[in-house]
Amino acid sequence: MKQVALLASQSSVRTDGVALLSGIWRERAIQTVRTNHYAHSVPSGKTHWFDYQSAIVSWSIPANNNVSNFLIGEKNRVWELSRLWAPDNHRPNLLTQAISATLRELRVLEPTVLAVVSYADPNVGHYGGIYRAASWMYLGQCEESRYYVDASGQSVSRRKFHSGGGSGMTKAEIESRGFTEMRKPGKHRFAMGLTRNSRKTLRQRFPG
Repeated sequence: MKQVALLASQSSVRTDGVALLSGIWRERAIQTVRTNHYAHSVPSGKTHWFDYQSAIVSWSIPANNNVSNFLIGEKNRVWELSRLWAPDNHRPNLLTQAISATLRELRVLEPTVLAVVSYADPNVGHYGGIYRAASWMYLGQCEESRYYVDASGQSVSRRKFHSGGGSGMTKAEIESRGFTEMRKPGKHRFAMGLTRNSRKTLRQRFPG
């Protein structure tokens, strides 16, 4: 990624060590995240990809259209820190600094954004330490997720049984086909208001 960071400056706006990735450098960053990030996937909606030293950061329009209204009571004013990755053994505080530096660039690119949100997945050992270090608000834990496992141990989402040909299947019917329901703890949600009013709204809606 050091090479990507160096060469990206030739075709990207670069401020304070941040490169807005485009073209081949964006594609290389996406492939790096697909290969190395625990999710092995990238956002499908509008996304800005950045390089900060050896870290890759992406900011996206949330996949859930209701997130903005849920957080601050306005539609389409919240973006999500959708991917954050750096090589193993990176220097201390790199990820926290990468979030702060790329967020400044995001605010220039998307001036109507009032708040940002991100999630830490305890199922892979993430509890949001980098967001706390960056002074984000902790908004609690999302609802637990449920899924099914077949006899071979293959995981299947609940959605498969409640859409298309599986529409209307009850839990008993699903389990009669050899599936076992499993549960995972919900993700921890963090947010940061980018204006005085949005910070006030977040404190009012999430006083805990």
